[in-house]
Amino acid sequence: MSLARPAALPVVALLWAETRPVVQAIFALRYWTGAALGAAGSGQLRPAVVVGAVAWLLLTMSIYLINGVSDLTADRANGSARPLARGWVSESGAVRTAWALGIGGLLLAAATGVPAVGVCAVAMGVLGWLYSVGPRPLKCSVAGTAVASAGGGLLSYAVGSAAAGGVAGAGYLALFGLLSGLMAVAGAAKDLGDVAGDRAAGRRTLPVVVGHRTATRVIAGGCLVLAAAALVTAGREPEVLLPAVLLALGACAVAGWALVTPGDAARPLMRRPYRAFMVTQYAVNPALLLSVLL
Repeated sequence: MSLARPAALPVVALLWAETRPVVQAIFALRYWTGAALGAAGSGQLRPAVVVGAVAWLLLTMSIYLINGVSDLTADRANGSARPLARGWVSESGAVRTAWALGIGGLLLAAATGVPAVGVCAVAMGVLGWLYSVGPRPLKCSVAGTAVASAGGGLLSYAVGSAAAGGVAGAGYLALFGLLSGLMAVAGAAKDLGDVAGDRAAGRRTLPVVVGHRTATRVIAGGCLVLAAAALVTAGREPEVLLPAVLLALGACAVAGWALVTPGDAARPLMRRPYRAFMVTQYAVNPALLLSVLL
């Protein structure tokens, strides 16, 4: 349903809002975490890091804009407040902007002069767009969603490290993998309150496929496995003790909220496991950066 657009909000601000700034900040955190660890390994902070950061932002904005267009049916059925779902931004305008941002991001990635950055950028662009568009979008299956979520996380850490020209240590690499795994497992929690809209759009998310009760158990079980792996990593790699413990605590919080959320809860309550997941990312990535500085 189209609602009157607030006159004080320019289209640029609405497009930015549609890219989900909270998520964009997480992608930036992942990039800069990888870059900081890469710089620690190479002993220098190269200009390619800054250019790569802008390229990565443009790419992730492009991906989330096109995702917003592809999610319109589900978002409107779920009562989403995002600009596209409210009719404040046109679909055609969002698509054109997404193309422009994606091309700009790829060109900037090439301009870094670091081949690995270009490769990561192309991979991210392809993965992100395949998630939302095409005859069989990745978002329409549980496995596809998990692959896209984990892949996007790993590529964000990898491209930052590549731009800085260094390689992270074993403990940090392990946490990159665990954080990306958490994206695949806990990230599914965002679908718990969107079953009606996802069914209407033909998406076969975890709650749609197996039902709410089983979905919450799968999410909780996966999170607890990741929490245990994080604690093992903390014991073996002391330099990542703080971020590993925070990851374990966050994963347990997601598991706990998932298990106590009933299937008939209001949508805001359904979002609690996913919010715990987002808070965990905002805690662990800065902790990783802090561990590098110390």
